[in-house]
Amino acid sequence: MKVFLDITDCLMLYLLISLWIGDFLSKNSLGKSSSYVSKLVSQDASPLKVAIKDPVRLAGEKLAFVNKKLRGINHWYWLASKTKSMILLLVLEEWLVMTAKQNWGLIAVELTMLAFCAIILAADLRVNLLRSQLEKALKPYEDRLWFEYRFKKE
Repeated sequence: MKVFLDITDCLMLYLLISLWIGDFLSKNSLGKSSSYVSKLVSQDASPLKVAIKDPVRLAGEKLAFVNKKLRGINHWYWLASKTKSMILLLVLEEWLVMTAKQNWGLIAVELTMLAFCAIILAADLRVNLLRSQLEKALKPYEDRLWFEYRFKKE
């Protein structure tokens, strides 16, 4: 049983590393195609919601696509914004590894902590992918959307 838990712990670490690399690369790709749309979809994409509110100048299919992606961002953003909690969990997990007596219960707790960290990283990766999809789709409308946002914000 201990060998199984050790192997699972090792695989979880590799999963976390791959999620972190994917998240890092997706964050670096944001803002490359359109800096204005990137500003609109930052955080929870509330500036984009302001820009497309009321007199919408997008076609029906494009508006449905944007609304679908905005719902996805709103769905995952709360969890994706918990990176400080994830870092605290990782510090606590490392402290347990260094100081506590290793047994099955502790390895199970460590695996649970790593699973929570993996869920947070996966949510962050998902939000970044949704933002990049919106950025590419709204590139032709960037000037109009930026104008609408600045006009409605004031």
